[in-house]
Amino acid sequence: MNRKGIRRSFRYPSAELRDQVRAAVKERGFSSEQAFLVAACEHEIRQGANTEATEQFEARVAATLANLARQVQGLQTLAHAQLALTDVEPPEDALPAARVRARLRYQKLVRAAAEQISNKNRETLKGILADE
Repeated sequence: MNRKGIRRSFRYPSAELRDQVRAAVKERGFSSEQAFLVAACEHEIRQGANTEATEQFEARVAATLANLARQVQGLQTLAHAQLALTDVEPPEDALPAARVRARLRYQKLVRAAAEQISNKNRETLKGILADE
């Protein structure tokens, strides 16, 4: 006698659960309680695999949203900088003071840019000298 499957007996924890399983077997057209339990086990295993895939998908979506948030923040900063550098014409009586403030702001911007350029050049020179 050659058996193709592995046999395992199952003990229901309550009579109520066994009655529910028997009712589900009849409703859903399974040939036996065993066929129903095997189908339930297979379904649960598939759901477990789907849950893991869903969690990975959610992690990728969250990372994408975080990346987009950083990019939007960068665009917002750029928009603020462009607005700050836009020359808005003040009223006629405030024009001389506005010109002085604008000139000071421009000088500060030029100094900061020159400092950044010199720092980058300094790093490049250090790199070249270190290679020699």
